[in-house]
Amino acid sequence: MDTSPASVVRELYQSSVESYAQMMDSEIELPVYGEILSRLNARISVIDGGLLDSSCGTGHLLELFHKQCAPSRELAGIDLSPAMVENARARLGQKASVQAGDMRNLSGFAPTSLSAVLSFFAIHHLGPGEMLPTFEEWSRVLKVGGQIVIGAWEGSGQIDYGESSDVIALRYKTKELSNWLEVAGFKVDRCWVEDVDGFSMDAVYLEGSKL
Repeated sequence: MDTSPASVVRELYQSSVESYAQMMDSEIELPVYGEILSRLNARISVIDGGLLDSSCGTGHLLELFHKQCAPSRELAGIDLSPAMVENARARLGQKASVQAGDMRNLSGFAPTSLSAVLSFFAIHHLGPGEMLPTFEEWSRVLKVGGQIVIGAWEGSGQIDYGESSDVIALRYKTKELSNWLEVAGFKVDRCWVEDVDGFSMDAVYLEGSKL
């Protein structure tokens, strides 16, 4: 099954930026985010290079990393939605460079220039045939030992948006994601699945290192 094209996904987030920002104001307080970013900061403490959020939305994760972990680390974010980018820029100011962009194409970043790439709850917009090329693109921009952190919806089949949207997005099983990462040149160092309050889907988190 193919996922919705980028133009349709972009419009979904263009129209929901205010509600998304309000949701993230409370969501970012969940312990899982602070814990993940603290571990990430420890792992990249001896690796120079910037950190990229490849689907940064309203910039909450970058803001948390700057505040909690490493205010001197160069931070960057890209997002499909210009409205999300505008919101993130207003939130982050000089803390991070945020541009409109597509997580599948990081041509604005030089090979082996980054210490980490983040992706939280965005790869469900990628079709199965896009997963490996996207992970390979993320590997391209990372230094050896650089870190990848992914949050995704675990399972299989189409995500049900109900009446709120007809966007087609897909869940992926943990084993599928791990296999794609390994083929792309990563070692999966940590992987776990968590229940999410108020959702019928489980979240899967993966932390990996570029070999």
